[in-house]
Amino acid sequence: MDDNVSRRWAREEALLGLARDTADGDFARGGLAALAVNPTVRIVVLPGDPSSQVVPAVDPSQVIPQMIMLPGGQQLPYHGTVRGTSSGYVGYTAGDEGRWPSFDAVHWHGGVDVFLGPEGGRKVEYPPGFTGRVIFLRKTVGWAWAAFELQRQMAERFGIAGPFRVILAVADTSGAVLGLLGAGWAEPRPAALLDLPTAIEPRVLLLEDLAEWPDEKGAMELALRFGARLDLAFGGPGERHLDRAGPEQGRFNSRW
Repeated sequence: MDDNVSRRWAREEALLGLARDTADGDFARGGLAALAVNPTVRIVVLPGDPSSQVVPAVDPSQVIPQMIMLPGGQQLPYHGTVRGTSSGYVGYTAGDEGRWPSFDAVHWHGGVDVFLGPEGGRKVEYPPGFTGRVIFLRKTVGWAWAAFELQRQMAERFGIAGPFRVILAVADTSGAVLGLLGAGWAEPRPAALLDLPTAIEPRVLLLEDLAEWPDEKGAMELALRFGARLDLAFGGPGERHLDRAGPEQGRFNSRW
């Protein structure tokens, strides 16, 4: 990868709180995430020049739809507000104390920025009274698929050329487990949480660099690759995002 591109990506990653040396308390909390609840999963795509402005100034509803659907038909949370920001466009619905539970953004440079909040995971009570965290695997893969499909549309519509850096980040993962798994895998239960594989790192940061943005099939395959790597990072076999049993065995079920 060109050194200039790598330096640009490193600067943007630091601003978003997605650099490898970001302090744990600041991880995934930069940029628009400062307006949101505490992070669970964040998915970001950076084009080769994050300082560029390839998306024109238009009505925000022409860039961010109020309703984003997965190719399989699953609907993501409705955007009560779609508006412009200093960095581009964002769709969100305000939650408690005005903080955004989740958001979907397209920046001026044409890259997407998707923040899951409670859609990506939740706290659970371990016996006897310890608090842990469950990260929703199939939801994360589904949101990643939706984000990558939105990125495909942006790249085609606005002529955004590669290379691209794709980032999937999960905050506060030490001791966390994965839930909302494919059919046939053991789901976390309060009585058995300690028996499941866990993440051993304080956060998970997964990257993939692409020379050009993939087509529809490639966007799905990209999401599935991240799903496999996320499962591995949590001590799994790299397959728990796929159904293990039932009519869709070996495939990803995008409905939850």
